Amino acid sequence: MSSAESESGRVHFYDSLRGRLIGWLSRKLGGRLSRLMEFAFLIPDITFLLGRLLLDSRAPRRLRIKLGMILAYVASPLDLIPEAVIGPAGLLEDVLLLAFALDRVFAEVDEAVLEEHWSGRPGDLNTLRELAGLVDGIFSGRVGGKLHDWYAEDSGPGAGEADSRMELVSGEDETEDRIERLRASGL
Repeated sequence: MSSAESESGRVHFYDSLRGRLIGWLSRKLGGRLSRLMEFAFLIPDITFLLGRLLLDSRAPRRLRIKLGMILAYVASPLDLIPEAVIGPAGLLEDVLLLAFALDRVFAEVDEAVLEEHWSGRPGDLNTLRELAGLVDGIFSGRVGGKLHDWYAEDSGPGAGEADSRMELVSGEDETEDRIERLRASGL
């Protein structure tokens, strides 16, 4: 089953719209900008991946609850660092929260489920996995520790999934290796 098809064999609206937009932009701008257009769709692709996982019972319940909270915060106009005041730099905490969510998704969700819900190119999903792994080092320290503690909390009755602890600080050699793989992939 392709990533653009649902379980019933129908094409998702977003995937259809995405394909039409990329096709139209390719015709208008030429093929040399096609890679740039794919990057422009990464944030919507990530958002739709997280939203689809939020609704998929194959993802752990605790993860789905936390994803819902993270997506609600990212969509909310109220931020710790407001975009309206300081411009694009205000997106920093939103991007870090999405990276944290992706890191947890890659650690806890089966690969086949991720591929089923991913709308972008398959190689981009692997690149995002590497990028999310790099973010582990960011989640050390006081704020990252609190975020990790919040995630590790039991989400109430019936949340009986095992507590998977994330590694808060990556080894320096491992980080260098990941950076080199990301550079080789074009990011």
